[in-house]
Amino acid sequence: MTAQSSLKRMTSAFASKPNADKIKDLAQKLGVEFTPEIMQLGDNTAISNALVEIAVSNGKSEAEITAALGPDE
Repeated sequence: MTAQSSLKRMTSAFASKPNADKIKDLAQKLGVEFTPEIMQLGDNTAISNALVEIAVSNGKSEAEITAALGPDE
């Protein structure tokens, strides 16, 4: 499974309105600081993509990101 497919699966699990607790949890798993600016992106896809982009820029590998996003359901 690729990080991108994990990301698609994870974002589809969120409700349409961003859930701050789920976003905080994902940020923590990715080792990314949770900021109010991230929540201001407004939708789950934009927020999730931003978190993954930050994780990549912080040196996280695709395998680490995939693991953080969790197993298939």
